[in-house]
Amino acid sequence: MKKSLIAMAMAAAIAAPAANANVVIYGKVHVSIDHVESESSDARWAVSSNSSRIGFKGTEDLGNGLSLIWKAETGYDFADGGAWSSSGRNAYIGLTGDWGTFLYGNHDTALKMSTAKLDIFSDTIADYDESIDFDDERWGQNIMYISPNMNGLTFAVNGAVHAGDGPEEDLFQSYSLAAMYSNNGLYLSAAYEFEDDSDSDDDETNWRLGAGYDMNNVHVGFVYEDTDQESDNSSDGYLWQLSGSYTFGNNVVKAMYGAEVLDDGDDDESGWAVGFDHMLSKRSKVYAVYVDTDNDIKNHYLSGDDQKGFSVGMIHKF
Repeated sequence: MKKSLIAMAMAAAIAAPAANANVVIYGKVHVSIDHVESESSDARWAVSSNSSRIGFKGTEDLGNGLSLIWKAETGYDFADGGAWSSSGRNAYIGLTGDWGTFLYGNHDTALKMSTAKLDIFSDTIADYDESIDFDDERWGQNIMYISPNMNGLTFAVNGAVHAGDGPEEDLFQSYSLAAMYSNNGLYLSAAYEFEDDSDSDDDETNWRLGAGYDMNNVHVGFVYEDTDQESDNSSDGYLWQLSGSYTFGNNVVKAMYGAEVLDDGDDDESGWAVGFDHMLSKRSKVYAVYVDTDNDIKNHYLSGDDQKGFSVGMIHKF
């Protein structure tokens, strides 16, 4: 009995400061069993932890409608038990109020944010940043402003300092900006991003457009990106993806098709995927995905084209 009381007292003592500081512990466990192969790689099985994470975030009311915000998030590899397995996830401190949100640290770029909700296979083997080769990034030394929601319209702009990689007098050596509109099931976005690479002289410019529409149980989405690299013209071209899903009961069926078209006349690289989700609760689901792509399968380092994969997984959010 005494041991129980002591344990309860210690737990209360530890939890009290966190409660007073409005600290929230959150995360996602996403683990799948994958079978993948390509024309140059033998078929293989793998258990994959797909961007599984744990995070801490908090706010402090500073009065007059102003709050301090912060977040610290890191990866956790549930496939082999590696704690704090990946760096580079969102971690920042900032201020928020009626005027919008200002933050700095490590954060998704505005371009990545602009179409995140249109990647319906996000973090699976059919994620569009690998299967179609879209260029989603998260930058360190990032300074960002996100506007308030103005009748469905939101703006975001960020710049990365990249200290030591270029002229010290330049505050922002890379920058990204986006406009996003969401209202009555319609979603539209436009984004521009310039990434400076002083080390390799391989500056990259990307334009991206996104559109989505939700009507009853149906979702359709489209993403288009034009990319240009200063020193590697073989990567210049455009990419697109069309996706859709249908929800019935606790189930979702979905599919996507997209392609990368290069300016140098090389063969187009395309990919497609189909999937099925079953919701076990509001926070948990099981799923199955099949993907066939000329690009890459996420989390699997296969060589050659014609990559194929089948995956079954579980996701739990807390």
